[in-house]
Amino acid sequence: MPEKKAFVFDTNFIIENIDLRKVSEDLSEQFTVYVTQVSIDERISQKCLDLSKKYKHIEQIRKDCRGIATIRVTITLEDKIKDEQALTQKGYEELFGSRIIPFLRDAKTFDAILNRVYQKKPPFISADGASDKGFKDSLIWYSLLDYFKNQGEDHVIFVTNDKNFRNQAADLCAEFKEITGKVIEIKDNSFYKDILKPAIMEEVKESHITPAKLPDFGMLREQINTVVSALCGIETVDNWGNPYWERTFTSNEKFDADYMRVIFGGLQRDIETHIFEQSVSADTVFALDDRIESGSVGVSMSSLEDAQKLHNEICKKYPEYTEQFYATVANIFNQNYVEPVIDDNELPF
Repeated sequence: MPEKKAFVFDTNFIIENIDLRKVSEDLSEQFTVYVTQVSIDERISQKCLDLSKKYKHIEQIRKDCRGIATIRVTITLEDKIKDEQALTQKGYEELFGSRIIPFLRDAKTFDAILNRVYQKKPPFISADGASDKGFKDSLIWYSLLDYFKNQGEDHVIFVTNDKNFRNQAADLCAEFKEITGKVIEIKDNSFYKDILKPAIMEEVKESHITPAKLPDFGMLREQINTVVSALCGIETVDNWGNPYWERTFTSNEKFDADYMRVIFGGLQRDIETHIFEQSVSADTVFALDDRIESGSVGVSMSSLEDAQKLHNEICKKYPEYTEQFYATVANIFNQNYVEPVIDDNELPF
């Protein structure tokens, strides 16, 4: 059996493949999967920024509803951020354990990064002029150099969509070889899916599925519509017994296939987090930004579980149709889109 390689991913890979437990399982036979502490800290920072936006939104609602309703914040932003930091760090530690690559916080490392700035050495080169991003990239790079210099696998795969890394791959790979004596390859995030393709094709061969035979799309379409619609609303009755559709959320921005890929990729985690609850608010499971506003009814856990089963079935049986699935789901979710209304008082004329 060939020796395992190291598989390390950048923060942008996490955004695209939020279910890191599945990623680790998919790669476990060929790779030892690592995450850098820099990426963990960046994810924590992103989550804290989202929290800050939500608290600002609460303050705006308070102002708008003054004299009508009283809104009480049950936990301060500072305490919520502390909880989020601890919870996120704990989640990564439980999944990766000793496979979290630390970064040195000493003066020597800081001086080395500053020298990189002055010399304009990669990855401290930003196409869009974002020097803070170059600083983060340099922290990741020094983390990799320091870690694999004395331990770890002899062959490293680093996946990222960051142009600072990919456009300077040749120079960075040469530097890695010089300092660690090991080999590193810098790949696009799509490399992960490319690895899985042979396994998927092998499953198809072993199951003796005739490629020309298509599934019953009529039944599948109906199933997708039923299952996904149940995430968007429930049918109920008013005080007079008249049936009507109660939305679980509204959105001020339309969804696309990429958004739904992230949502469905994280369903398993969301279900496990709220496993004993009857329902959860829509923003708990569907909000990646501030476009979603939860409705008066929550999303039932049984509906989430049905959606997870459907997603798993399509990914396993029909991997070539996953993009169409996400696009269809986005179209169904967009039925809850509500075009923002401009307040006349905010107009500049």
